[in-house]
Amino acid sequence: MKQLVFVVLLVCCSCVKQENITSVILENEQINTEVIKSLSNSERALLSWYLYAYGNACEENSTKYKCQILKDLNIDDECDSEHLNNLLQWFSKDMLAPYKLKKCPNIASNSAIQNTFNKIILVKEGDTLSIDYNIMGMNNSQEKSWNFDGVDKYLVEKNTLVKIAKK
Repeated sequence: MKQLVFVVLLVCCSCVKQENITSVILENEQINTEVIKSLSNSERALLSWYLYAYGNACEENSTKYKCQILKDLNIDDECDSEHLNNLLQWFSKDMLAPYKLKKCPNIASNSAIQNTFNKIILVKEGDTLSIDYNIMGMNNSQEKSWNFDGVDKYLVEKNTLVKIAKK
């Protein structure tokens, strides 16, 4: 009888469908502040990692989307040691993370190169977390511009995020 109950429980548990949770952070020039406030720690870490990696530094009273989102995440200074240590913990399995975080900020706010986020969407599906983003950039000194879309997927393992290789 115990074996039958175990088998029934196992079958029932495997039939439960994983729910996808989509969190639209930025789209159509609108920041969803309420969604940002409700993000889990892993989602907050992934979001702040991408803001750090691709955006220019923030100045006081900046109207850039990146700066507004950081403010909503309660990150006053992305170069603050507490914030950087938090990112190091979440990305501890990324061998390049310490090097990426060494030079803060990555791109100065007055740099000839300017990056702007147009879209950021997080999707949580079981133990995976995806970030869908669109970034526009411009190099004023060389009169070049770019626009790229990306979707990156991470496995959430305890308090770490491990990037899943694209196939």
